[in-house]
Amino acid sequence: MRIRLRFSPLYLSFPIVLIAALALARYSYRNARQLAQNSEGSVIAGLFALGDQTRSRVESFVIDSDRELFNLVDLEHLQDFSRRWSEIVRLSHAVEAAIVLDENQQLVRGGYVNKRRNKPEAEAFLRLFMERIRPSLPLEEQRADFHRHLHTNVDGVDYLLSYIKRYDAARNRVYYIILKVNLDYLVGTCFPEMFQPIAGRFLVSVIGSRGEVIFGQPITGAGKYLYDKRFESTVYQWRLQMAPLDNVRLRAGGQKQVLADTILIGLMLGLILIGTAFLVYSISSEQRVSALKSEFISNVSHELKTPLSLIRMFAELLMLGKVKTPEKGREYAGIITRESERLSRLIDNVLDFSRMERGKAAYEMKPGDLGEVVERALDFFRYRLEREGRQLEVDIAAPIPRTLLDENAMTLLLLNLVDNAVKYGGSGPISVKLRVSPRGKEILLSVTDQGLGIAEEEQRKVFERFYRTRAVRNTNIRGSGIGLALVKHIAEAHGGYISVDSQSGKGSTFTLTLPLTVIKEDVEGGEDAAGKEVE
Repeated sequence: MRIRLRFSPLYLSFPIVLIAALALARYSYRNARQLAQNSEGSVIAGLFALGDQTRSRVESFVIDSDRELFNLVDLEHLQDFSRRWSEIVRLSHAVEAAIVLDENQQLVRGGYVNKRRNKPEAEAFLRLFMERIRPSLPLEEQRADFHRHLHTNVDGVDYLLSYIKRYDAARNRVYYIILKVNLDYLVGTCFPEMFQPIAGRFLVSVIGSRGEVIFGQPITGAGKYLYDKRFESTVYQWRLQMAPLDNVRLRAGGQKQVLADTILIGLMLGLILIGTAFLVYSISSEQRVSALKSEFISNVSHELKTPLSLIRMFAELLMLGKVKTPEKGREYAGIITRESERLSRLIDNVLDFSRMERGKAAYEMKPGDLGEVVERALDFFRYRLEREGRQLEVDIAAPIPRTLLDENAMTLLLLNLVDNAVKYGGSGPISVKLRVSPRGKEILLSVTDQGLGIAEEEQRKVFERFYRTRAVRNTNIRGSGIGLALVKHIAEAHGGYISVDSQSGKGSTFTLTLPLTVIKEDVEGGEDAAGKEVE
């Protein structure tokens, strides 16, 4: 008989739970990512705002310094320009040289002042300016009083020039004033002062037009936490770079947070999936056990009904006096006795199994001879086997040492094994062997038949409650499915174990391996070792 599991409406809830779990995991992951991105965005936004502010402060310093100096130029007294500006340039650290050109972009008389005391160097710069830098200045396009800068590199040297166009209304003339900004002073003095407020929190670097570091130190590995922008109107060939001092920690912290959230979400999803799978398995197992119990009840009912019917039938024959000869009467009485014993054994199985299920099975362990137990137990089957023409081979290797055991439980164990051999062993002989292991530490009891056999994948399952192999379910042989479960429980309660060696269609050998316990005979009162109960 095939066991069919019925469909449970609970199964419909599992896809819904899985979909909800996946949706929750996806939402949680996206939310965690969004929180991490918002946190990063906040740090980056603050970094860029501070970077723009710092860059603007540097340029404002240069522009304001130049404008103050431009305002000191007196176009009405240009004859005094050289004398007055020599003093201004000498005192001002921000400007290194000043040049005044006329409307034709020619140097006015006395219109050049340089703070360098080395005259050849001063003249070299003027010559460089007039020949190579002045042509690149858009002086004619310049609006009056509009202040601009030229940042250029000539022969590997950076120059920053600030220039303005002025109109002398009294003389109706145009003049161009050019200031050479002292970049050494800007980098060596102004930058440290301007970047000092943020030096403890940020790395600051000014990068030149060729990628060289003008100020600060190279910034590497900052990733998205790097501010990198050119100055807009003054030293526009240079770039300002900034990064938080702990940018590595911030970047690693963001990655760790995302990773931790991902692992946590994955773990939660895994637990939900495992829990769902466990529920599916539990429901399937419960349905399977329920189906097995139904089959068990059906089989037990049939097992009970058969001996009861035989007992009733032959008892009625005896009661009605329908016995032709005394031999027939003894035969009927023998059948009633045998079926009563069979019925009693089945009821004992059910009761013992019930106690085992409730965890209340107890065993009274006393010193005993397992060989005598085996011989007494086999006496129950001799008449039945002789009547059915079955051969029983018994091999008890003497002597078998006495050991601690529950004789009733061992009798029940052997009866179940032999009963299975009778049911499923076909017409071949049944062999019962009892011997001591080669090492002398264990007693081995085996029952062998030549019947249906057990498939390899089912050999561990046959000791489960209610389980019956596929080969047996396809036959008309009835059984309760609890006999081998009881055998396993009894074996383990005695500190041993039961095993099976079988092949489909070639019979089976069930072997009980029982530890040999040494019995000391010097107990007061002439008794053996005291009995004890083992739960």
